[in-house]
Amino acid sequence: MNIAEKLIRTNPYSRPGRPMREKRAVILHWVGVGGQRALSVRDFFDSAEKQKRYASAHYCIDLDGTVYRFIPDTEVAYHCGSSQPDPASGKIYTDWARTVFGPFVADPAKDSPNNASLGIEMCVLDNEGAFDPRTVEAAAELTAALCRSYRIPPEHVGTHHMVVGWKDCPRLWTRRPELFEEFREKVKGMIRR
Repeated sequence: MNIAEKLIRTNPYSRPGRPMREKRAVILHWVGVGGQRALSVRDFFDSAEKQKRYASAHYCIDLDGTVYRFIPDTEVAYHCGSSQPDPASGKIYTDWARTVFGPFVADPAKDSPNNASLGIEMCVLDNEGAFDPRTVEAAAELTAALCRSYRIPPEHVGTHHMVVGWKDCPRLWTRRPELFEEFREKVKGMIRR
């Protein structure tokens, strides 16, 4: 798999330059705007400091399946932290997140799953979150490669929604979780290769 390096600047809002403490999970996202391209997402993250908003991810996969790296795997990205309660548990972070991340979600005022997860954004065809098959294929290959490299079990591949419970991200997989389960099964098969 080819990965194009398009690193964003070090800044406090999207690339703090802090080392990641562990790698416990791979978390998948959608960019939220139909037709938006990966380099536009990169520019959005790179300008986060101007808007004083925290947002980033390690990777973004374009509509044609091109994989871009925005932040090195060794550094923290701001892709799945939360201060809002999960509607199901009433706690900050879901039961799944508490199982996967343990101490990283025990005290949300002091820690975050961002310190122990790799984030992948995926470009979408429309505002309902439909993926180009090339995007999904590249996401599966990248996820499997990260799981192999960092010994992340496939059960620790999740979505943003699975971490926080309130976010519709990725929208298609939140509304149709069986499609995410198909994706995770694909990743499992790739890991075994």
